[in-house]
Amino acid sequence: MNWSRKMPKSVCVLLLGTALLSCSDQKEIQITGTVRNLNGGMIVYQQSIAGMMNTKTIDTLQIQSDSTFTLTLPVEDYERVNFILYGKAVLGSVISKGGKIQLDVDATAQKPLTIRGVDEKAVAVSRLLNRLNAAVWDLRARRGDRWQIAKDTVATSVAQKLKDDAVSLESQLTGLDEDLQEKARQDIRMQLLLAFQNQTMGAFYQASEATRQNWFVELDQMTAFCIPDNPNSTFSPAFYDVVSNEIGIRYYMRQESIPEGVEKGIGLMYYGFEHRLQGKAQEAAMAQLFLEDQERQMNDPKMPVYAERFLQLYPETSWQPLVQEAMEKNRAFNHTRIPEDLHFPDVSQAKTFQDIIAPYKGKVIFMDIWATWCGPCRDSFAFVKPLQEYAQEKDIVLLYLSIDNPEAEEKWKKMAAHYDLKGEHIRIQEAFKQEIYDTFGSNGALYIPHCVIIGKDGKIRQKVAASSEKMEELKKQLEEAIK
Repeated sequence: MNWSRKMPKSVCVLLLGTALLSCSDQKEIQITGTVRNLNGGMIVYQQSIAGMMNTKTIDTLQIQSDSTFTLTLPVEDYERVNFILYGKAVLGSVISKGGKIQLDVDATAQKPLTIRGVDEKAVAVSRLLNRLNAAVWDLRARRGDRWQIAKDTVATSVAQKLKDDAVSLESQLTGLDEDLQEKARQDIRMQLLLAFQNQTMGAFYQASEATRQNWFVELDQMTAFCIPDNPNSTFSPAFYDVVSNEIGIRYYMRQESIPEGVEKGIGLMYYGFEHRLQGKAQEAAMAQLFLEDQERQMNDPKMPVYAERFLQLYPETSWQPLVQEAMEKNRAFNHTRIPEDLHFPDVSQAKTFQDIIAPYKGKVIFMDIWATWCGPCRDSFAFVKPLQEYAQEKDIVLLYLSIDNPEAEEKWKKMAAHYDLKGEHIRIQEAFKQEIYDTFGSNGALYIPHCVIIGKDGKIRQKVAASSEKMEELKKQLEEAIK
């Protein structure tokens, strides 16, 4: 197993078309097969760790020149491997306790995965589970409503519909061995609890206080019914979202008192997992907390301290290599030095947008509006080198305008250095914040990343410019501004 990971752009995973394979006593899964009709695409995969689904790490499937691949993964329990055509479609999954598996992939087929040696009952159950996973994603994205609950404002009604579905789905799990049956049952319950949490959070901002309390009462009962602390709950791709939401709902919506000495953010999340979960559920939740730090590029400087506590608590954890790698990246980020070719001019006295661009009058400005918490913004920085070379050649100013809050000051500067964003860096100030949103936003919202081209006279030439990811188009726009 290669523990070295490279995280691509954000991917939304719906587990469709899974196949469950017969198990063996071998301690690894060896998946070999062929790939067709990728059309220049890339296949990535997620995998479980000792039977605990890891939704925070994605790796690339290495495909040979003859379109074949071999993927060998460790096994400690039933393991789950999800295959995704990156950025386009979910291909399906394999669940196995080990052995040699033949997997042929046709990215354009209605059923993309062809797997040899599959029990038909297991395939039927896996498809049932994945239809549920897809339905929950559709509900959260407001693309579908399998249970007719999206507009149901009565908490007891929503809870009953979801519980009834759980009972119906679980009645179809017969024929599986006891271990896999329990894992499937808990996957069903985690998915349905996530759906109820979603509706609870939606109702919170629209309901009266009495109605909110009704939702919280039903949420407690739904949580007891679904049992997140069950060790088999960790097999579900919904598990981490469920336990994370539970902490947020408890302390930020229900306004429970935060224990003395516990800081908000990472401290509160770790405390919640430490005191509300146990065993495998606690291990999986804590581990993914550290992996999420790198997935979202939060680089919280306190993370390594909690990671050490975690590794002392679970010294034999199978998550150890991934957690250690994530924390090494965290430490490297937080020890970043600011180079001289990154400039942070003082704009504390600036009152208008013209005030911040005035020092560059007479030059064309390429402005990138971004934030440290914006994943697509960070992804776009992978394409910045050609822009930097072109800007130097044409004497174009690269101006990075961050809309981060003041408390992110240090992180903002380190992230600019981390991505080697040579140029001018300004963090938005309250005095001209509204003008930025009004000028470059729409209906009070500013969508980022957002690129702008400003002429030598200080006038906006392209209110919505191409990004460095579309360099040829951007060059044409910059050349027009230079004239």
